[in-house]
Amino acid sequence: MPSMRMLVIAAMAALFVVPVSGQTDTNALEQALHGKPLGLRSYSADPVARYTWIDGKLVNGPVELHGIRAFFTDTVSKKGNKILIDGQVETLVRDNGRLAPMGKEPMRLEIDLQGADSAAVIPQLMASLFFPNLQSALASLPEYVSDLLPFPSDGKFQSTCHCSHILQDGKWTKLEENSAKLVPPSIVKAISNDALNQKALDAKVSGTMSLIYVVSETGHVDEVWVAKPLGSGLDEFAARAARENIFHPSMLDGKPVGTILFLTMSVN
Repeated sequence: MPSMRMLVIAAMAALFVVPVSGQTDTNALEQALHGKPLGLRSYSADPVARYTWIDGKLVNGPVELHGIRAFFTDTVSKKGNKILIDGQVETLVRDNGRLAPMGKEPMRLEIDLQGADSAAVIPQLMASLFFPNLQSALASLPEYVSDLLPFPSDGKFQSTCHCSHILQDGKWTKLEENSAKLVPPSIVKAISNDALNQKALDAKVSGTMSLIYVVSETGHVDEVWVAKPLGSGLDEFAARAARENIFHPSMLDGKPVGTILFLTMSVN
């Protein structure tokens, strides 16, 4: 019996039907996507988001940096066995109850067809890649970051739930903020910011970026989310470095749990 997710994607595909006409397949998809600010289902904030079409379904590739962004399509093309969707993204922020951009950056979506017929795949891509609108993307954020994102445009961060998110026995739950039962993670191995500062200097960029680390029960950084970007490749560079940090995990009643760390870094 088909899952609810598959039924929803099938219904969306029916709404966003892309006409098939040989060499104009990609043109039809480009027209269907153009001008629509959409959120990626993978929440990828990587400069290139990679996907593979396997057994009639779109499978996400690894995501180095996550984020909540609006994707605007510029062009859709086919190169060899891949469909390339090039566009620009804007990171969403909270701004007096509204969403506002923090500058545009280029992004490419790369779909490896794995030998599948592009004429059969293209009509399904819009629903498989994107939420129907940004409101749906925001509503579907994982709970452990949903009260942190979008980030306020004034840079004055405050959790909307005033709580701590913890991962225990494979399940995320909430604790009252500053609960005495929860011991926060502490750093064991910290990666120097020297390389990041040098990259910022080379790019002639200065300012602050805010990242969210998802620290597992083992003390490793499992996910990195960008809250306030700097651009120029610095956010992705910082995300790669973040995964090399090692922590003593957060402790709850003497047992290790996963948790969230919010960090703001300045570069000159």
